[in-house]
Amino acid sequence: MTDADRMDTGEDVAKASAQKSVTQCSNVMLDILPIISKGQREHGMRHRDYARYRAYCARRLARLYETCKLKHGKGKYVKKKLDVEAIADERALLIPLVQSERAWSYAMELKEVVAKKRKAQCRQHLLKRMRKAVSHANELVDACTRVGNEQTALEADAYASYIAGISVMEQGKDWTSALKKLLRAKRLYSKLGLLGDQERLELYRERVEEIMDSIRFASFQQGQTLNIEAMEEEAVKDLMSNSVFMMEIEAPPEIEDKIKWHGMDFPLKNRDARVLIAKAREIMSRVATLSNPSGHRASLMFAEAIALYDEARSKLNDDVAKEASKQQYQIDNDDEDKAERIKLTEIALSMIVKDKVIDRHKLVNDLLDKKLHGKAKRSKADKRFDFGDLARMYDEATIEYDDLMETAPMLLRLKPEDADRHIEEFEVDCEAEIMILKAKHNMALASQNFEMKNFEEGMAYFEIATELAKEGQTKDCAEEIHQEATELLVLIAERIEKAKATAESMVSDAVKVSGSSSDLTSQVTQKLTKLFSWTKQ
Repeated sequence: MTDADRMDTGEDVAKASAQKSVTQCSNVMLDILPIISKGQREHGMRHRDYARYRAYCARRLARLYETCKLKHGKGKYVKKKLDVEAIADERALLIPLVQSERAWSYAMELKEVVAKKRKAQCRQHLLKRMRKAVSHANELVDACTRVGNEQTALEADAYASYIAGISVMEQGKDWTSALKKLLRAKRLYSKLGLLGDQERLELYRERVEEIMDSIRFASFQQGQTLNIEAMEEEAVKDLMSNSVFMMEIEAPPEIEDKIKWHGMDFPLKNRDARVLIAKAREIMSRVATLSNPSGHRASLMFAEAIALYDEARSKLNDDVAKEASKQQYQIDNDDEDKAERIKLTEIALSMIVKDKVIDRHKLVNDLLDKKLHGKAKRSKADKRFDFGDLARMYDEATIEYDDLMETAPMLLRLKPEDADRHIEEFEVDCEAEIMILKAKHNMALASQNFEMKNFEEGMAYFEIATELAKEGQTKDCAEEIHQEATELLVLIAERIEKAKATAESMVSDAVKVSGSSSDLTSQVTQKLTKLFSWTKQ
């Protein structure tokens, strides 16, 4: 073999190895809106801090350049374009996306400067950055169309249409073109939101609502009566060949944008709080389907749902603090009313959490009561509990009702009709529930004393429990509470009969052991008759 042949062979091997080392990506899946939404929430956009978000985009872009090996030379800057045909890492698709987000955030930062200082050169700089954002968004569309799947192509198209529509609106000239872009983005985001769970649907619905505000503003600026539906159909006419866009999809159930408490509706605008509450409701609906809804598994599910409700409350408290800070700096005259509305929603949610906590207390306490009386299997962790612990747990549930009675009337006064009557009925129901819990508390103490062979104290606690249950039964409360009190009275009577049988059995055993049966038996019989005489009344 000659030297020339060896050189040709070496070049062929090098080309083949280079082709093997570069494997082009295809059918890439990229959820663009969730990616940018997460980045914006975590890096300043919750407080409209565009400078902080722009700095984050610059740092992330530098990391992407290094990861995808697209550095622009050492020392002297030599721009290296993104070659779509040679993309080996799907993260390279994020480069035009982050570039567009960086340009957009800079434009929004300049918009605030223009609003405060009225500088013409800042206005021109703003428009240049918006055009740059549109250019990078179009690069993203081209890259996703080539190496992404159809859903990714739609995601990129929706994002680019939205950025282009916002850019044209900032120019303030061609409102019809802005409408077409925004209507296309709205239609695409509405479709893409259906391709997932409730959390995804909520995220995309929020973007659609944001676009609808821009569409209404552009329609007003246009000043003409336009057929919006016809314009929307025209805007998406070229997407009829996309199978994902034309797919018939059953939408997941929408998350309610309000919460209900005692027949009253409270608006819930925070998307994260809505998602958390929807998850909590889903968990609570699964509790009802359990084979043993009063078991340990149900208790854990209650705890999980309550944790989600508490997290949703923290989101609302963050919104209240944000609106209060706006009010302090007089950013918006409506902030005070908005903060009050959010606070009322947070209070209503806290009442719902109280209800769930009370339900969990009842569940756990009743389950422990069954275990202590041998009607349910006790685990190793349950062996350290006794009737004294059960009595303390009933006390904790009573405290929850006291807190509920203290806060709830403030919300019930918002009822349009008969607010005083609703408050009175609510307080009567809570008082009846407290009577029932106190009766169960005394019943647990009675069982504890019978275990310790303190029969007189045990019967005294049973007597108190019976009186409390009867008092709860006589109150003009809800039917289910009245029924609960009636069932408790039956249970107390059964426990008394069982305690009486246990006491008599212990006495008879003692008589057998002692030898002198006549005098001892008569004395014990008189004592037991006197002890249980009140149960015959």
